[in-house]
Amino acid sequence: MDTETIFRILLPALIVLFVIHRGYYVGRHSKPESETIKRREEGMASTLAGLLSLIGFVAIIAHVADPAWMSWADLPFPAWLRWTGVAITLLGFVLLQWSQNTLGKNWSDRPRLLKEQSLVTSGPYRYIRHPIYTAFLLILGSTFFISANWMIGLTWISMAVLEIASRIAYEESLMIESFGDQYREYMKRTGRLFPKVL
Repeated sequence: MDTETIFRILLPALIVLFVIHRGYYVGRHSKPESETIKRREEGMASTLAGLLSLIGFVAIIAHVADPAWMSWADLPFPAWLRWTGVAITLLGFVLLQWSQNTLGKNWSDRPRLLKEQSLVTSGPYRYIRHPIYTAFLLILGSTFFISANWMIGLTWISMAVLEIASRIAYEESLMIESFGDQYREYMKRTGRLFPKVL
């Protein structure tokens, strides 16, 4: 099997794995509305992100079915850079699982404040306030390298950035409202998506 075929198999496999992982957590660990104090209503950013993910799926299917259909957006990436993309994806999955395990009962499938919410500052949350979103960026952003196609990569990166930016703004306002100075102090010593460099 040639290297290009391997990447054409890996690309959709990693996206499907991401969707399955997300679906598992949403299905098994979602909280009922009765446990919610306050939640964000879906807005234009979420709608646009959903549209971009649909375009991303279609682009990946076209790329896998017949690479010539998407060749107009191909990039001349060497194999080592594409394998680096696979490694970044795997790192993203490790961070995602670690973050969700650390949150435990505080995890929610969408931005909201739960009745029994506590401020988690251990595990990856010791360094980053939103490591799950960092994991999303790593996993979805790596499609740029794995596919070696700017259309596929930028579609997924744009989708992730749109959704994450709107979620973070709302979540941080909720956490300040709920935990006040404790959360403000936590913000001073941590980075939003990447560890703070002193």
